[in-house]
Amino acid sequence: MFGAPELYANAFPHSWEVEQLWANQYDLSTFTPATLHPDYPPRTTTTPTYGQAAFSGLGERKKKMKGTSATEVARDGDNEMKSPSSFTQAPRRFFAPRSNAAADTLAQRIAASFPDIAAATLTESNCLLPKGIIARVNNRGAVSLTGTNPNTPAESYAPYFDALTRRLNQSVPVGDNPWLTFTQAPTAIGLAIHSIPTNVLLDHDEQLFTFIKNSIHNAKAVTIGAARYLNKD
Repeated sequence: MFGAPELYANAFPHSWEVEQLWANQYDLSTFTPATLHPDYPPRTTTTPTYGQAAFSGLGERKKKMKGTSATEVARDGDNEMKSPSSFTQAPRRFFAPRSNAAADTLAQRIAASFPDIAAATLTESNCLLPKGIIARVNNRGAVSLTGTNPNTPAESYAPYFDALTRRLNQSVPVGDNPWLTFTQAPTAIGLAIHSIPTNVLLDHDEQLFTFIKNSIHNAKAVTIGAARYLNKD
């Protein structure tokens, strides 16, 4: 704590020194607890330290609370609470791929009916999270679910992924190609995912780059640096 009075004040909030500070009778900028290390340079700035700002604020709040009612104190506390952060669609999405990627003839039925099935499954599991869910099925058969509540991320539903997967596989005939367990959509990677049908892409890498660069920039305002086919065929 040499030369760091705010650490001392935080560690000993009920000490005599802090009481003196609240009473405006103690200068924290010159406070040197114990023996000051000989290599520590003297404080030359007059800018208030973190400890000064924090404890002077606490002192004012302490004085204020003495003269306010319980209702006013509760209201002040409510005003200081921050509203929960909102999430975009990607952090609210989780998906289940097919064991073997293949289009599903019942895709529209699944997209229309599974949100209610998922809500019932969450209710049966005593889940207290919001039950609003949007379902989509892509052309490879993967089912993606997106929570409609902007303040609830997909990871909150993780304890119910197994139950949701079982109900998904029970809701329609799957044969020997069931859905795998739901997992969160990846959001911590530096990729811009943009859907362009392969039948409209140009054959050569140079032409492909120009085409896909413009398309992605128009859709996502992201400029890519290269594009190429992994398999030429």
